[in-house]
Amino acid sequence: MFWRIVRRLIAANRGRLIVILLALGAGAAVTAALLNLQVDAKQRLTNEFRVFGANVVVAPKTSGTDAAETLDWSVAQKVLPYARRNHAIFMPVLYVTATAVVSTGQHSVPLVVAGGAREAARGG
Repeated sequence: MFWRIVRRLIAANRGRLIVILLALGAGAAVTAALLNLQVDAKQRLTNEFRVFGANVVVAPKTSGTDAAETLDWSVAQKVLPYARRNHAIFMPVLYVTATAVVSTGQHSVPLVVAGGAREAARGG
């Protein structure tokens, strides 16, 4: 009895049938989009921001002199537990400023040389 009434309501007015189908389709599209955002948004954001590189750099205080300063390894030991918990990578890097001279010796170019130990300590 119920299905006969529903069939008559839908079949009696074709415009109403089209509106019902459009509403169901729009609702399904919105639901799928929201579920996609909820499920995948955090992972996508994490991957996209990792492309930009390091977002935290821990460096020693500069004393205003040209003396080379490095951080003590105890600082790394304090940072590593946080890196492991947040699935981050800890990589010690040493930056040095240098001057490169062209082989003809006519002019020099200032540059920054960086070296790192990727395998030294991984956070997760």
